[in-house]
Amino acid sequence: MDSGQYLVLLLMLGAGALFIVLGRMAARGRLKPNMFAGIRTARTLASEEEWYRVHARAARPWTVAGALLVVLNAAVLAAAAFGRLNGLAWGVSIAADVFILLVAATMPLWGESEGPRQGGPEQERLERNALAALLGFLAFVLAACAVFGYLLGSGSIGPNGAVGVRVPETLTSLEAWYRVNRPAGWAFFASSLTGVLALLWGIYALPRARRPGRVLAVSLAAVLLSFAALGVYAARLLGALGGA
Repeated sequence: MDSGQYLVLLLMLGAGALFIVLGRMAARGRLKPNMFAGIRTARTLASEEEWYRVHARAARPWTVAGALLVVLNAAVLAAAAFGRLNGLAWGVSIAADVFILLVAATMPLWGESEGPRQGGPEQERLERNALAALLGFLAFVLAACAVFGYLLGSGSIGPNGAVGVRVPETLTSLEAWYRVNRPAGWAFFASSLTGVLALLWGIYALPRARRPGRVLAVSLAAVLLSFAALGVYAARLLGALGGA
């Protein structure tokens, strides 16, 4: 693992520690309105009562997310130190980091439509549109991933330094590369396509949902589960390759 990857892991560890600190401060009501840290929407910045209400709800998810980031990235650093980290594990860990950060950042706002609101229907519409735009961006990224999955599965991408299951066994043997990456590519295609469909459903359902938080949670959970299944399948392919 190169120095850039170590730097990313250290940054994620720092982000985890920061989330824990902010979560504990929010739980105790010590995170005051400011322009640097916290959930700074037009509503929370316009009302101290709203600020403290939203951040009290953010305290637990922030603390849990911070603990998950610290444990995950410490484990990856330990694996790298003992030479047990491959490209697949690195990619999965970064994907998990991004997912945890996304959920931690948005979860406190998921249930906003269920409680008292300020700003009226127009503010709610703008917030739902912002969430839908976020899901749309993620759907675009996964659509690009599906293209790479198709190319891997069809055997159009050979050994390289960027795409595929890149471990010493697959990078040093053309036969091993295609034996692992062709089925893994089709699995990657299926996982990415599943994620795109889940996100498109979320984009469609958000404007109509009484509880948009649940729609967002289900949509993102489907993406996470599809890629968790991909990771398990890829690990089994590598295990079969080692036992051959």
